[in-house]
Amino acid sequence: MGETVPSVNAKDSGAGSAVGPGREGAQRREAAIARLRRKRKFVRDVVGYVAVNGVLWLIWALGDGSTDGGMPWPAWVSVIWGFLLAIDAWRAFGRWPASPDEPITEAEIRREMTRSRKGHP
Repeated sequence: MGETVPSVNAKDSGAGSAVGPGREGAQRREAAIARLRRKRKFVRDVVGYVAVNGVLWLIWALGDGSTDGGMPWPAWVSVIWGFLLAIDAWRAFGRWPASPDEPITEAEIRREMTRSRKGHP
């Protein structure tokens, strides 16, 4: 949606490139683009969550506003959608498990070795 992602060309895929040599560099670039898109999608989802839930709570408050001894009905939408949004946040900004097709990098190996030395499983 309005974003331009330049393609990998011969100049970008060389050994002196910041993204690395050849196919591995292209894969890392595609993975980085996918992560950026996931982060942007998350921001759009948060805006939608706030807008829709705001309207639902406003409808509830301007209506009868009763709870009938239980939770207000918009709370169900807020809680369930909020839980799903939290999972999206974890995927976008946290340490979601990597794709099985993504190559293992030396940095990941060093990080895992460091974690195991510190007593993490």
